[in-house]
Amino acid sequence: MDPHEARGARREVDDALGDRREIDDAPRVTEYSIPLSRIAEAHGIALDERGLFPLETARRLVGSTRVYERDGDPPGDVLWAALLSLEDGAELAREGARLEWRFPYLRGWDNEDAVRRYGAEALPWLEAMLARTGTFGSIPAEPFYFVGTHLLAIGPEAVSAILRARRTGDADPDGLDMLTLWLKRHGKPAWVALGELASRGDSEAKRAVDALAKRSPTSVRRQLGEELAKRVLGPATGAPSLTSAPILAVLDAAAASEIHARMPWPALVAQAPHFEFHALRVVVARAKKGDDWGVLVEVVQGDEIDHDEEVRWPATIQHYTYGTKVETGGAYLFDARPIPRTLVSEPVDEETCARLDLRPGQSITQGIADWKSVLTLRRTLATTPELLFPPAAKVVRALGLRSPEILLDVRALEHVDGTRYGAGDRKRLPSASPSWRSIAEVIVTRDPSRFDPGTPNTDWRSMLRFGTPSA
Repeated sequence: MDPHEARGARREVDDALGDRREIDDAPRVTEYSIPLSRIAEAHGIALDERGLFPLETARRLVGSTRVYERDGDPPGDVLWAALLSLEDGAELAREGARLEWRFPYLRGWDNEDAVRRYGAEALPWLEAMLARTGTFGSIPAEPFYFVGTHLLAIGPEAVSAILRARRTGDADPDGLDMLTLWLKRHGKPAWVALGELASRGDSEAKRAVDALAKRSPTSVRRQLGEELAKRVLGPATGAPSLTSAPILAVLDAAAASEIHARMPWPALVAQAPHFEFHALRVVVARAKKGDDWGVLVEVVQGDEIDHDEEVRWPATIQHYTYGTKVETGGAYLFDARPIPRTLVSEPVDEETCARLDLRPGQSITQGIADWKSVLTLRRTLATTPELLFPPAAKVVRALGLRSPEILLDVRALEHVDGTRYGAGDRKRLPSASPSWRSIAEVIVTRDPSRFDPGTPNTDWRSMLRFGTPSA
């Protein structure tokens, strides 16, 4: 690759990072998941001064059925608009709990309509739904997904319900997936509500606070405040001590979990085509003050660089995050950075393949879609890896740490694929890997020299299973 192409690829990396910052910083648009005015117009309903269905119309529609069904009578969107048009949260709780809810449910990935309409008064309805469903889905295609999105939208009033809430794909070692998302969203008031509940003897609240305090002792005490922390956790005896055990517990739980809305742990040998592994990078950081910590794993994967809108499974740099300020794992393509398209502008000739040992025709997964993309990624890693892995300071913000101190940025280590999807020697938990055990020690001590690469197994050449050098 000539210098002009390299500069172009670097610009793509910087643009991708910048675009993600703009997405993260963009304000949320407050609106309902359904086009209420268009629904009203289509059914000959004039909206009232509230911008909703008239109350009597809403009550008539809700009272005419016992079932919410997307294609029912009335249609699901019309019934939901009517439920949003009731007088208050108490009426929603009574009528919403009476209905039988059939899949597919409410529209959207982030449906919080009832909370936007009724505020915390929507909580009794959600508690009734929670009692009925037990566990709810982590994606819209799973049962009662909307219960979780609504619960997360309510602040301190929801603390008891959040503690009881369980959703599929929870990769937290203590089952605190929903709680940690809720605390991150609502901040100090939510922490105080949790602490007050624990101080009044609620066993679930106390268990949750104790578990979180082990992962970040200083941070939890700061969030609770001195007086409340003393009541819940006891008097502070010197500087709280972070240990490696809770760090490894977070990593082990992820590596033992199933894939749902998020991929919990990076496996080097994928179970499906189009996820050809190329390289792995681990960035480890800790907040300069306190004991918040984070681990970012970046995986270069895929067999077709996205050059148009027809690529269904594009090669990407997938992110997985772990720590006190982030959700475990990563969502496919969303928590990711695109591969610079300019990389494929230059062909990879036979001489380059031989000189760099790129092994054309040999792969880890079967059925490579585009060998040019695969060889391009291998060449880039061998010659200009910075085009795929920018400086750690540019990517560490994904860990959500305040003033992060970067402790490690490594690519060669003894990785494990976990017990859920691993095979052979890689079917182990991180706590069984000298590399991952040492990463936990690096976090605890802030000492990068504690890192032990073990027997590195992250070179793609060591995993080739299909094809021959002459293919």
